[in-house]
Amino acid sequence: MEIKVCPNCGSNKIYQGRMGDGVLTGYSSRDVCRNCGYQGMPIIFDSEKEYNKFMESKKIKNNIKNESSIKENKQLKSKRPFGVIILAFLIVIEAIFTIFLYYGFRDYYINTWLWIYYIVVFLISAIILPLGLITGKSWAWTIGGMLFALSTP
Repeated sequence: MEIKVCPNCGSNKIYQGRMGDGVLTGYSSRDVCRNCGYQGMPIIFDSEKEYNKFMESKKIKNNIKNESSIKENKQLKSKRPFGVIILAFLIVIEAIFTIFLYYGFRDYYINTWLWIYYIVVFLISAIILPLGLITGKSWAWTIGGMLFALSTP
């Protein structure tokens, strides 16, 4: 008894490929796996015993790959750099300082609405920006760069 098996996934659901399967014209004997879409020569086993051995070795390899990928995923977690935490802390301190500065200078400005608008925008960005920096969001770096560019004299 001859068993044709996909070398990629181990499935025995192999059929002759057609052009609709992505097989090029002229390759009339191209075998295609129904499970994974592998195109190429299948592995041919003479007995069911050899096929079962092959499948057991496939399962062992898949288990090893799964365990190593789980370990790799656990190692991918990284801490925030210490400088980013300091930067976020300094932005919060700057926001608190701005609140006190606002109350100190509020009597000297004629156009108070513009001053209030500036304070509100700055305080919102000074509260949201550190949160984004600590969580590692890309928008926080963009906003931080824009605020830095706008604050340069």
